[in-house]
Amino acid sequence: MHRPALVASLFALSCTLNPKGGDTGTTATEGPGGEAPSIQATVRALDATSGAGVSEVTVDNGHGDIATTASNGAATIPVMADSTFSVLLQKEGAIDHLLFGPTGSEDFEYITYFASEAMVDSVLTMLGINPGPETGVVIVGIDYDDLSPAVGATASIGSAHDSPWILGSMGPTFGHTIAQGAMGMVAFSSVPPGDVSVSVVPPSGADCTAFPGGGEMPAAPVAASQVTVVTFHCR
Repeated sequence: MHRPALVASLFALSCTLNPKGGDTGTTATEGPGGEAPSIQATVRALDATSGAGVSEVTVDNGHGDIATTASNGAATIPVMADSTFSVLLQKEGAIDHLLFGPTGSEDFEYITYFASEAMVDSVLTMLGINPGPETGVVIVGIDYDDLSPAVGATASIGSAHDSPWILGSMGPTFGHTIAQGAMGMVAFSSVPPGDVSVSVVPPSGADCTAFPGGGEMPAAPVAASQVTVVTFHCR
């Protein structure tokens, strides 16, 4: 695989799908930890270099429910309805990925590429970025509902960080606005641990809301040596 393609694969962490109508034939049930009503979140972890499903990834909803991905990279786990989800993906040799966002009342699917620590370090080295100690990475995905990149959208976070960057056809470049031909994501590295506000300025004539529940994105948790992924959909 050519280096630009590899880089694009490593951080294509923002790809998400919502089943048509959000109905997968299930109804709200007792939520994680026996609390509020829940919906089902299907997480699909794909290999960052091949795009194949990654098996044996631990998927943890933080409320005592843990699933393991099958050979296709998919696992389904309950999350609280009309609240927020914070699902941690872990596997030996890979950097932890935290998928975060608001929920609605419908089941949803969240697809993420899963990268090793060595691959993440390689990409940051290519950019000339030396992340600060005990910091994390925030990936802000910005797509239209049909999953095409929201060209012209701009992302920002309310925290210290290195220069943000995007992924174009020739690899990573610095910037916080989705460019023509680039992927629908903006990355921020060297982000200190803590809750971080994330905001998006939509392209002209569009409106962007937090995926999948809509509205504004709640403050997202950032941890050291972890990738936090949040996604916005525009229309």
